[in-house]
Parts: sequence; C-alpha cells; structure tokens
Amino acid sequence: MQFNKNTGIELIKLTIGCVLYALSVVLFIDPVHIIPGSVTGIGVVVKALTGFPIGMLSIIINVPLVIIGTIVIGKKLLLYTGYSVFLSSILIDAWSFMEPFTENVMLASIFGAVVMGLGLGLLLDAGGTTGGTTVVGRLILKKYPHIPMGNILLIGDFIIILVGSVLLRNWELLLYSLINLYICVIVINKVMYGFKVDSLSIIVTEKKAELENAAQEMLPCRIWQEESADSRTLMFITRKTDVSKLQRLAEKYDQQASCATFDLDYSFGEIK
Repeated sequence: MQFNKNTGIELIKLTIGCVLYALSVVLFIDPVHIIPGSVTGIGVVVKALTGFPIGMLSIIINVPLVIIGTIVIGKKLLLYTGYSVFLSSILIDAWSFMEPFTENVMLASIFGAVVMGLGLGLLLDAGGTTGGTTVVGRLILKKYPHIPMGNILLIGDFIIILVGSVLLRNWELLLYSLINLYICVIVINKVMYGFKVDSLSIIVTEKKAELENAAQEMLPCRIWQEESADSRTLMFITRKTDVSKLQRLAEKYDQQASCATFDLDYSFGEIK
C-alpha cells in the first residue's frame, strides 16, 4: 500500500469518523441503552447486563472478522479497519466518564443516529469499517457494488437489535433502536452517495441521433439505447442538476418527446 495525498485524506476521514462514532455511543446511545446494531450493539447489551466495557468487547469480537476480511479484500482493510476499530474502541472506553447529552430516549435515538451515521459514513467512504456487520457489508459490497451500504447493514443490525431487546426485556427499547437504525442508515447513504446524486432519464423520441449527439457535446452523461433499429428510446444517466438541461434539449429537437426521470440510489462509472 502506497502512502500519498489520497491516503492522507482517507486517514483524516477515518479519524474524524472514529471520533464522531465514539461520541455518538458515549453521549447518546449507551446512556439510554439504545442498541445500534453491529458489535457496538452487542457491547451495549453486554455492558448493561454485566458491566463489561464496550470498547474492549469490540476489539475481542472484531479481531477474527478483520482477519477474514483481510483475506478476501486485502491489506488495506486490515490497516484501515484495524485503525478504525482500535481508535473508536479506545475512545468509547476512555470517554465513558462523560455526561450524556440527553437522557430523553427519543432525542438520544434520533441525534445519536445522526452523529453515528456521519461517523460511519466517513469511515465507509474512506474504505474503513468499525468491524462487525460493516465488515460483512464491505464483503457484500465487493461483489454487489450497486447495493447501498446502508441497506446492506440493515438486516444484520435488525437481528442484533431484536435479540438484544429480548435479552434486556424491553420492547420499547426495540422501537427506539429501530428508529435509531433507520435514521442512521439514511445518514450513511447521504454521506456516501448523497453528494453524488445521479438521475436516470428515459426519453422516447423520433430524433434519437440528434438528441444523442447534442447531449454528448453539451452534457456530462452516460447514454444507452436499445439495440432494435426501430426503437425510439434513449436512457441517460446525468447529474441531477443537469436534468432540466436534458429536458430542454429533448424539447428542442422533438416537441413530441416524452421523458420519465428517477433519482438513483447509487451509480458508478465516470459521467463524461
């Protein structure tokens, strides 16, 4: 692994992500026993039942997961995830003396999710994880890159939340934890993909060639068309901000053109 400017930026993201993640646990999540899923969720439950430190348990559980992830994904996962797991775990235990920001469970579930989602989004965007289900999610993302990471985490975290609520015998906690998980997933996806929103526009027109040539000259976009010679359909992936420009182009060449546009949860490949 070569260290360069991009590596430095990624390490800064990892560090900020770890700080935010640890603060979300210490100031919001742990004081009211919200179960955020993943290894941290397991740690919250175990601490509530036995008093065992969350950070220490996180390190113990994550060691074999990181080894497996490294074998499949490579050394970068070992370095980045090892750094993220170690730093976030140390900070969670070191900052455990801090007073909770709020003891209102609803407020803690909402704002804890926002802060945790920001931290996890930065970690995942930089190529790291906090271990647990995020390592599993990174493995799945390697094979299915079109699936948003936040959605991948949803299933595993839900199981942990459900089991934890049963062990703590608190069904209200289950509901608050699900609110926390839902908001956290939204924030993760926004951090990772929200500033790179693309749109898919399907245009039916009699002026396919003219519209395709004009769009390629004037807009950053990717274009697909059906192989059938008599097809009138073109599909464009553009930045969301360029959809109105594409619409004006279509109307310029064909007043009878019709269009449907959808926001994409995720797309990859350069738009040029």
